[in-house]
Order: sequence, then C-alpha cells, then structure tokens
Amino acid sequence: MREAEVYMEKKIIRACAALGMGLMLAVAVTATALAQGTQVSGTITAITGERLAGVTVQVRGTTTTTTSDANGKYSIAAPGDGVLLFALIGYKGAARTIGNRPQIDVALESAVAVLEPVIVTGYTAQRRADITGSVSSVNIESAQQQTSTSVLQRLDGRVPGVTVEDGGAPGSRSTVRIRGVTGFQNNDPLYVVDGTPVSESYMNFLNPNDIASMQVLKDGSATSIYGSRASNGVIIIETKKGRPGQQQVTMDVRTGFATPTHGYDDILMQNSLQYFQVVKKSYENAGTKIPINIYGDSINPSVPAYIWPQGCKSGPDSTQVPCTNVDPSTYLYPTNLIMPGSPGTNWWKAVFGTGQYRDANLAVSGGGDNNAYHLSLSYLDQEGTAKDTRFQRGGARVNTTFNMGRASLGENISLSREQHHGAEGLTDDNVGEGGIVGKNIFMQPVIPVFDIGGNFASGKANTLGNQSNPAKINYYAQNNIAIRNGRCWPRAVAEIQVRLQSAPGFLPRVHTRDARRSRADEHRRDQRELQRIHRVDDHQYAQLFADDEPAQPHGAAGPGSHQGQFPL
Repeated sequence: MREAEVYMEKKIIRACAALGMGLMLAVAVTATALAQGTQVSGTITAITGERLAGVTVQVRGTTTTTTSDANGKYSIAAPGDGVLLFALIGYKGAARTIGNRPQIDVALESAVAVLEPVIVTGYTAQRRADITGSVSSVNIESAQQQTSTSVLQRLDGRVPGVTVEDGGAPGSRSTVRIRGVTGFQNNDPLYVVDGTPVSESYMNFLNPNDIASMQVLKDGSATSIYGSRASNGVIIIETKKGRPGQQQVTMDVRTGFATPTHGYDDILMQNSLQYFQVVKKSYENAGTKIPINIYGDSINPSVPAYIWPQGCKSGPDSTQVPCTNVDPSTYLYPTNLIMPGSPGTNWWKAVFGTGQYRDANLAVSGGGDNNAYHLSLSYLDQEGTAKDTRFQRGGARVNTTFNMGRASLGENISLSREQHHGAEGLTDDNVGEGGIVGKNIFMQPVIPVFDIGGNFASGKANTLGNQSNPAKINYYAQNNIAIRNGRCWPRAVAEIQVRLQSAPGFLPRVHTRDARRSRADEHRRDQRELQRIHRVDDHQYAQLFADDEPAQPHGAAGPGSHQGQFPL
C-alpha cells in the first residue's frame, strides 16, 4: 500500500513538471513571436520633400539595421513596441515609436553645424581662444531687447571701455569713444560694415534689427589690419544673412513712449517772486539800483497783471514802473504786444514732453542646398521729447548667396531714407544759448508761453533778458526737414573655398595660429579629432535623440518620439 502511494506521488510530480515545462515553452514561443514582430516599411524624406537615400534605420537596443534605397524607402522587421532610430550625416537624427504600425514615414531636418565661437578681426575670422588682442563681442540677443534708433546706442554699457553719447534729439549722431579721448584731433573709431570700412561716423542708416554680430577691437593690434585709421579702435558690424533651410518670416513691431525723467524744472526756480529775490540780490551785491518796472516795489514785490514791452515811465527821471493803465483792447500783433504776468511758468514742460516711438521690421530668410537669401524691410517713426521734433527712417536690405561647387557668389545691398523734422533734428548738440535748451534756462518764470492774443510771448521787455520763446522756435521749425536721401550700400561677394580631405589616420597640421602650442597639445588634439571623426560611442548615439519623452537607458525601448542631432 505504501509503495502504491509513493508511486502515485511520483506520477503526480512528473505530470506537474511536464505541465510547467509546457507552459514555459508556450511563453517562450509567444515572447519570441512578439519579439520578432512585423515588417515595418516607409519613406524617408527631408523637410523640403526630397527623398533621402542611405539613411541608417536601426531598431533601438538591437543590432538589426537597414538603409533606405534611392527612393528613400526602407523595410525592417521590428517588435510592435520597439523604437526605430533614423540617422544620416548632415541631418538631425530622429526616433519613432512603432506602436504596431506597419508603415512609418519620417521627414528629417537639416542639421546646423555647431561651431566654435569665432571673432571677425578684419580680413579673416579667428577662434576666440586664438585671439591675443583686446576684443569684445556684443551679446546681440540681449541688445535686441533695447529700443534705440542707432545701433551704436546699443553698445552703451555692454562693452568695457566703450562710452556712447548722443545729443538726445531723435536721429542725432552718436559719439563713441573707445578707452576715452586719445588725441587732440578726431577720436572716432573706424567702422567696418560687412567687411567694408565706412568713411563717416554717422551710422543711423543701419537698422539695429538687421545686425547679426558686433565686435570691438580696442588695442593697437587693429592698426596692423586697417592701418592708422584704426588708431582709435575698430567696431566691426556684420548684418544678418540667409541660411539654408525652411523659409522663415519674422515680423517685429514695437511701440512705446519716451519721457524725460528729470529736467531743468528740478533745479530752476518756477516761482516768479522767488526768482525776483535772486535778481534783487544780484543788484544789491553789484551796488546798483534795483529795477521796479516789472515787480514794482522791491520791498513788497508783486506779479504784474500785464507786461507791456514798451513799458511805462513815471517821475521827473522817467523811471520805468509797472503799467497800470494797459488796455487789452489795444493789442495789435506785432506792433503793440501785451502779455499777462505769470506767477510761474514751467518752461521745461512747455518745451519738452512725451514722444511716441513706432518701429516695424519684416524679414524673410531661407534657402536650399546651394543658395540662401535674406530680405528685410523696416520703418521707424520716432517723436522727440522736445515738442515738434521727429525722426523717420525707412530701409530695405537684400542679401543672397549662391554656391557653385567650391565657388560662392552673392551680394549685400542696403537702401535707406531718413527725414529729420524740427530745429533739434537739423543740428547735433544744439544745446548752446541760441538753442532751445539754452533759451529754456534764460527764460524767466514771469514770462508766459502765450500773450493775450494767443501768439507766443517773449522776454522783449526791459530786464527780461530779450530772449526768444523756445516753444516758438520748435513750433516754427517743425516743417524744417533735413533729408538723407538715397543712401545705398551695395557690396558684391565672391569666395572660393579650398578643402583638404585627409586620409584615415592622417591629419595635416597648419602651423600658423597653433605655432605656440606644444607637440603634446598637438598630439592630444589630433587624437580627439580622430575619435570625433571615426568613432561614435553607442551610448552617445542613443543619447543624441531627444524628443517629447524622457531619455531611455541604453537598450531600453519606450513610447514617444525623439529627435536630436547626429554628430558629423
């Protein structure tokens, strides 16, 4: 009986073992079938629609690969939950989750080569690490956030040792000094726009939105390139150029207001009687008689009801006194002018105020494999903080490049038209006694802006300084237009590139700028270059793809789509 029970237990154990082995075999077969998946096919094109041949297609985490044919078509066996990696030199890599789809079409984007920072130093461009002179580069992205009429104003506070000043009028000339004043003659730096030296320092014809890069050469080494003209430094300006790729249209519209934060009204007296006390003290200090033709008694002065330029006389010595019998009905312009006495005129606010700023820029750029273009249109309308002053500028820029094998042809054409409105727009630094700034200081607060007839008042009466009304100067000069018309900046470009292609394991050495490096540094550089060209680590390859899902560990598959740049 005992032997029968043992025999039955063995039979049961054997049956369970056979059943377990069968289940394990079924699971293994099912997993193998799932791993093999189905056949996935599709077409690979560029974003321009061109079909791409020779694209490497790989199942991530496996060694299964294939390449696209001349028509950009491919076919590969992959698991339904796998990820396909697409890579081609010159294009950004991409990854696509299969998701049990039998067909997956991919459009690859052209890769933009990441280069080392270079500095334009005149006839050539050099790596920043190889520059031995004093060179500063302007952060263009940060400078574009600033609103200004002149591109030179965007240098202010951004480059050490460089100061920028302007007259304050819209469109006025900007004065740049590199490391201060260095001589008794001209201290302006040399300006080089797109490789062409500019003979003048007026740069407002350039649209700040068209600037791609700016470098400032600050020391004497610049004279070795440009000669004595560069003794005060060099400012190199490069404008935007087209880049191959999909067409891009950019519209930038800005508007705002400019208001003086502080003016002469912060320091000048605005009260007429307080001003008279200063005038009175000056006469007392000089030991001369205090005039009473405006304020009357010097002990108890008062603001007159009217001021008559001809004045009124009293006593045997014909002393001029305030007029008390002025008849406003006898006012006649310009022979019999009568103006009311003002308790205090704020001449700063009468002449200066808020000006509106409007700027619009339209740019179109793009290109194909053998050409690139950039077209920009701009319009600027800026009102000055001095009333009735204005600056307008319209411009167009065309830049194209055509590649024909190793030759490159192109042109860079810029057209602009400028209009300066008002007295301040005609003369830079118009801050002397004859300008509105100087007259704003000399006008006394007892003088009103307008007389009783609505015409501009002035200091024509005795002891009022005989000054012209600065508000009148602005008003009548608003139609004075200075035009800088038909400014054309053409430039043709022709280049021939010579490329040296080295055999594997051999790198030619050029001992121009690298002459100071030791042989050990040269050897390490060559080794790194060989590794970069001939070897791409598998882990790095997997990490190059970035898209809308988190990065997966090497060999792991996950949902989502990835894009990155395939290393050159």
